[in-house]
Amino acid sequence: MITQWIRIPLERPVGFSIKTLTHREHILVRIQSDQGIEGVGFCLQDISGRAAKAAMDDLLVPMLLGEDPRNINKIWENMYWQTVRAGRRGNLLHALSAIDIALWDHQAKLAGMPLYKLLGAYREEVPCYASGGYYYEGLEVFTKLEQEIQGYMDQGFRAVKIKVGRLDPVQEAKRVKLVRDLIGPDVKLMIDANQAYLDVNECIELCKRVEEYDITFFEEPLPIDMMEAYVRLRKQTSIPLATGEVGATRWEFQELIRQGALDYIQPDATMCGGVSEWLKIAALASAQGVTIAPHYHWDVHVHLGCATREVAILEKFIGTDVKNFDLIINSPMQVTPRGTLVPPEGPGLGIEWNEQAIRKYLVDEKVMAYDSVPKGV
Repeated sequence: MITQWIRIPLERPVGFSIKTLTHREHILVRIQSDQGIEGVGFCLQDISGRAAKAAMDDLLVPMLLGEDPRNINKIWENMYWQTVRAGRRGNLLHALSAIDIALWDHQAKLAGMPLYKLLGAYREEVPCYASGGYYYEGLEVFTKLEQEIQGYMDQGFRAVKIKVGRLDPVQEAKRVKLVRDLIGPDVKLMIDANQAYLDVNECIELCKRVEEYDITFFEEPLPIDMMEAYVRLRKQTSIPLATGEVGATRWEFQELIRQGALDYIQPDATMCGGVSEWLKIAALASAQGVTIAPHYHWDVHVHLGCATREVAILEKFIGTDVKNFDLIINSPMQVTPRGTLVPPEGPGLGIEWNEQAIRKYLVDEKVMAYDSVPKGV
């Protein structure tokens, strides 16, 4: 088993409402079996790659050594319940998520089929939206936004999302109006505040200023911890609400759904507990008629979206200005002329890793040997 911590610098600083990014960090985990099959999992870890890798190396990986990698449910339960005092969310759960994704990648490769086929395909492609509208230091806010959105339209996107929450409500409303005027009435428009608003009344002010621009959903207007505040906000605005990219496990999402706080949930398999937990969350959403719009890593979510009817749309970044994970992948996924993403037909996740690039951005690596991997696996 190999764990790798990589840090990929961004070409220039890029910001959203509460933070400016200069790089992206990920943890990779590679699980090998005695047939030479390797399952690879990953998680985004901008804040503390070192902590997530330590949680993986010191707490979780020792629980896997000698286990049959096909016993995914058994392994998940053991990793989660044996570490609840160390953390049921955050760094440890992100590390657990990466391991679970690696196990499912291995399972599908063992079966010789794409992950979405192994899970029971519902469709062959999923709609996606262009995710952008970030704040770039040193660039004029409105000019940069106009150029970016026009680029998405030229590429044929039928849905876009922009950031809000860094500027005052008047300025943010001007940005939203600019985008709506550019894309016209038939293209979907979403906004994302990255949990910027701590005051429901302030958030209501922004909602009132942008409601006329037909917003498909308002993502993370408030911190996910403020569930009752979401309920209050939902009563005060006609804009559908979404959150969940930092949500943890089925239990947190169950409470969000139970309180009637949301119209869309956004579980991220690299953070919520892996493929195993994502599927449980999707089942909760299905039972309550809640729509799913997964966050970020389309390389795994395209498979989950193709296996799950409740997924309405996937997030897609163009280029590597913000999401530069594509720099360590050969043949990154492209958007179809229909504005959809199609999962690779290779076994597992179908990702071809650029090993030279991984070595270039590698911060730390640890190799752990199995002594008792079950034979025939």
